Amino acid sequence: GVPEGMYSFVVFRGGTTSVATVNVTKEETWEGFNVKLQGALGAGKVYGVAYVDPGEAEKKAKICRNAGEWVDCMACMLRESDRELEIDLLDQPPVKPYRLSLKLNKKEKKKISYPNPYEREVTFELSASTEHAVLKEKSVTIPKGEKGPIILSFPPVSEPRTETIIVGLHEKDSDFTHTVKIIAAWSTDA
Repeated sequence: GVPEGMYSFVVFRGGTTSVATVNVTKEETWEGFNVKLQGALGAGKVYGVAYVDPGEAEKKAKICRNAGEWVDCMACMLRESDRELEIDLLDQPPVKPYRLSLKLNKKEKKKISYPNPYEREVTFELSASTEHAVLKEKSVTIPKGEKGPIILSFPPVSEPRTETIIVGLHEKDSDFTHTVKIIAAWSTDA
């Protein structure tokens, strides 16, 4: 069982067997939890953790990667009668999908917004997986809690087709790479 006055996070890493248990008090901070988590894993930086609130009907995974989201995660833990909550480690940020409709035979510019999940400003170095999408900027700096623009220009395409374009957003200071997956569809009726 869980020690008196403590709360246990049971940690999974993709598999069905837990890899660690992290015990916290209800006053634990996100930074403190992170230190304990890294100590328990003997591993480097963790992007965040995912958990499911058993009290919610749709059972959608929630992500915890900063102090604000930690408040929700702890609130969920405090509702657990057995004082145990299962969490999944996120080594890298989850992929964000976007769909873009593009017109044929026309040079197009599109802007997508990417959120900064941190409680600090972050600079991303941008890269695209194809020459069919040209990034206007090589990097973008996004203030904490805001969204930043990624501007792509697409050279003219003469035949209807669909292409998957991967845009990487690399964080210099932490080595995490965020991934945006763009499904670009060229058609006459875009």
